[in-house]
Amino acid sequence: MRQFRVATDIRYGHDSLSSLRQLAGQRVLIVTDSFMTRTKVMELVLRELGQAQVTVFDQVSPNPDVDTVVAGLERYAAAQPDAIVALGGGSPIDAAKAIHSIALRQGADLRSGFIVIPTTSGSGSEGTSYAVISDHASQSKIPLTSDDMIPNVAILDPEAVRTAPPKLTADSGMDAVSHAIEAYVAVGHSDFSDAFAEKALQLLCVNLPVAFENPDNLQARERVHNAACMAGLAFENAGLGIVHSISHSIGGVFPMAHGRLNSMILPHVIEFNAGALGFGPGALTPVGRRYAHLGLMVDVKATTPRGRVLGLIEDCRKLAARLKMPVRLSDAGIAKDEFLRAVPKLAHAALNDRCTVGNPVPVDVHDLEAILMKIA
Repeated sequence: MRQFRVATDIRYGHDSLSSLRQLAGQRVLIVTDSFMTRTKVMELVLRELGQAQVTVFDQVSPNPDVDTVVAGLERYAAAQPDAIVALGGGSPIDAAKAIHSIALRQGADLRSGFIVIPTTSGSGSEGTSYAVISDHASQSKIPLTSDDMIPNVAILDPEAVRTAPPKLTADSGMDAVSHAIEAYVAVGHSDFSDAFAEKALQLLCVNLPVAFENPDNLQARERVHNAACMAGLAFENAGLGIVHSISHSIGGVFPMAHGRLNSMILPHVIEFNAGALGFGPGALTPVGRRYAHLGLMVDVKATTPRGRVLGLIEDCRKLAARLKMPVRLSDAGIAKDEFLRAVPKLAHAALNDRCTVGNPVPVDVHDLEAILMKIA
């Protein structure tokens, strides 16, 4: 028996922030970052929470670490909230997940649950059991997963992402693209996860460039926001692969946005997964055929399955170029010689990352080193 689960109540579209009014009269802890406290989105959230007793924890930094979680737990203990509201991108959401999980295990009674309001369209974290916390001592990113990190409610209001700058839209959007593609070929894929991944990728390919180039286009913003959540639900149930393993390993050592790293790595992983399974002039293997089907889903103009795989790779590169994403780490300011020295360590870290077991093709450290070398 297999299981496909959507455990989060997803509220989306215009005015969905109004559902916060149900917290009137209750104690609410908002977990966010200092920048978000000065935004229009925070004003909207506080307005809807006008009848609640609100405490704000705004000490979350990019790539939240163990110290951030400890500080959040201290604020939680002081506030004794009935509900936690995570407001922000992947970092505040991941920090809030860890805080929520530990608080529950310590006997907390969150009678109104855990609510997430994403202000970026990428991580899909608002519907998943995953979080990533940094450990600066070991220079690593620690992927966590637990059922008690699944939000009870996700609010996908396009107003929450209207002011996201183009660079952030691109970084988070390419994260969602990588989620959809990796989930589609991951070892745990199913008919149900396929449906979410296919639809997410279709929506992203059409609407992400529009949202990047015209940030005030709320229709495009809403479709990208919905697609990011769908891609998250796909990988929550299907798993991921070595795009994320490699990205986690690099991100633990070199400062770079996760989605930006995924964008660089993704074409090379598709080539590897297809190539390692006999991607050549002859018939495609099952994984190659799945990539070919994705190419068909995003309207690749090719008449053969092999051509559709090549077209999917090229479309990923074209999308990244339209979003002004760097092709290599050196294009993004990472010293090439420093990175090359780190490759063996990074490859071993990626091999041991929990996402690697979801890759449709077995890998060894030499395979990972070869992919890392390609993005130097």
